[in-house]
Amino acid sequence: MNIGFYKENFIDEAAAAASVAATRGIKVGGALGHVYALCVAGEGGCSIAAEKTVTLTATECDTLEGSYSSLSSHTRTFDEAQSFAEGETIAEIGFPSYVKDFAKVAFASSDSAISGKIKVIPFVVG
Repeated sequence: MNIGFYKENFIDEAAAAASVAATRGIKVGGALGHVYALCVAGEGGCSIAAEKTVTLTATECDTLEGSYSSLSSHTRTFDEAQSFAEGETIAEIGFPSYVKDFAKVAFASSDSAISGKIKVIPFVVG
């Protein structure tokens, strides 16, 4: 399911792990509306243990192939164990209006036993 800009995802469906690297830059600058990166459960869902976190970390660049610099991160803490069905939102991070043209988003979790699959997709509101 590629539903982002130009049918591109920040992270295509990947096995959920303690860390999933940012591999693809997506054009987010100049969008009409507010751009978010949503981490959603992939095929078969995803499960996270109680008292664990998920962090999305964004980097930005003026060009697709350039050197990306730190932009922001967002961490969500789960008080109770959670199971997410395919397509349900696990975490999100918003991009500011001054974001450079391209961004990458990495996924990390403090749950070393996280299971299932995730993907990180761009989403525009407004």
